[in-house]
Amino acid sequence: MFDACWAYNYNDAIYVGQAVQEMGFYWYEDPLPCDDIYGYVRLKKTLSVPIAATELPATGPKAYAPWIMNQATDYLRGDVAIKGGITSCLKTAHTAETFHMNYEVHHGGNSLNNAANLHLIMAIKNCEYFEVLLPDAAQKHGIINDIEVDSNGMVHAPDGPGLGMEIDFDLINKNKVYEL
Repeated sequence: MFDACWAYNYNDAIYVGQAVQEMGFYWYEDPLPCDDIYGYVRLKKTLSVPIAATELPATGPKAYAPWIMNQATDYLRGDVAIKGGITSCLKTAHTAETFHMNYEVHHGGNSLNNAANLHLIMAIKNCEYFEVLLPDAAQKHGIINDIEVDSNGMVHAPDGPGLGMEIDFDLINKNKVYEL
């Protein structure tokens, strides 16, 4: 997988995409700006490496209709924190499933968002991966029972109330600057 983070214009995206394709990458993520849907349509027709788009803009399921109908991407990307919450993402995942597409969920940026994303992933059939960014220490600040990758490369959703995460209130109180 290669995440280009919207770095390229169309010609550069083709150039890099051909290299990504030759190296056998699983997908080529967000090579073009997120508002260039027709660039994605052209890119997808030119390259054989699957295209994954787009974790932005921050909208709900209706924003993906043009991407699906124009066949601008092979994989849809989502994130509970920026795509309208769990229900919105669930609707989008089910829409993607209807069109035989995966809905690959983005890394949430912090422990609580990751827990919400993991619960979403476990509720749908059309997601293969739980994205983990390494090193992960900065993302795990303030949680006692954070999500860990086990020796088999798998993660397991916490089973406590709500998202299942236990917030480290001792750490929060120790670092509190002011209380309203």
